[in-house]
Amino acid sequence: MSNKKISANDPRTVARDIPGIFDALFPQLSPGVVASFNRESNPVAGCAPLPANLIAGSSLERAMLFEIAVAAAEQLLKKEGHIVWDTCLDVAVSRQQRHFDAKIPVSLSPADKVAAEWVSRNLVAMLSKMNSGSDTESLVHSPAIPGYQWIASGTGDFSIGTKLIEVKCTGRHFSSSDYRQIIMYWLLGYASSVENDTPEWSEGILMNPRLNRIIRFPFRKIIGVIGAGRSKVELLELFSSMVGDHNFHKFDSNH
Repeated sequence: MSNKKISANDPRTVARDIPGIFDALFPQLSPGVVASFNRESNPVAGCAPLPANLIAGSSLERAMLFEIAVAAAEQLLKKEGHIVWDTCLDVAVSRQQRHFDAKIPVSLSPADKVAAEWVSRNLVAMLSKMNSGSDTESLVHSPAIPGYQWIASGTGDFSIGTKLIEVKCTGRHFSSSDYRQIIMYWLLGYASSVENDTPEWSEGILMNPRLNRIIRFPFRKIIGVIGAGRSKVELLELFSSMVGDHNFHKFDSNH
């Protein structure tokens, strides 16, 4: 999008908007492969897709609407019992302004709240399902994504132990850029784990609470499909050679 404010070395931007790096590392992430991955996605019992008429009833920009929904879900996850909409709006505006030239709403209409709450409760149910049965692993909001060379550090959406969760609220299936983003996060985490002898992300989870779709996959499995037969070590060596400091301006100028 032309109105992005984030810098070119943000890990999300590198993954989604500078595809040259990723295409060299994972050349087999084709549209057909993405479609085959998406066929493994499933709905979550007790959730339902957000009806189109509720989306149409909101006058908010879609990115703002769903940012508010995520903020509402975070309140519910804290067991606060109810949603404080003014707080959700403040949080959403702050986040959107970091990344986009957001159109700031003055207040939320009843229709805005109905649509946002639907998505927020779907997201809470999805995250709760992922965390069920675990007494030792807690849900973490904004897990740290380490930087590497000129790629800055960042944060993901959620994590549970070594499971990394990214939330998308689009009206379509998960895209190749969605997979690129979460796999790039894995690669940055793997680089850090090798350097610091810490656990790497073992599983990726993409959630769409707007459509009630979720897909989860071991990173080793998806890397095996799209990594052209390279081992993790070989991928890291190639990645390191590609993003060495002397290559920053080359990739930045291609952006």
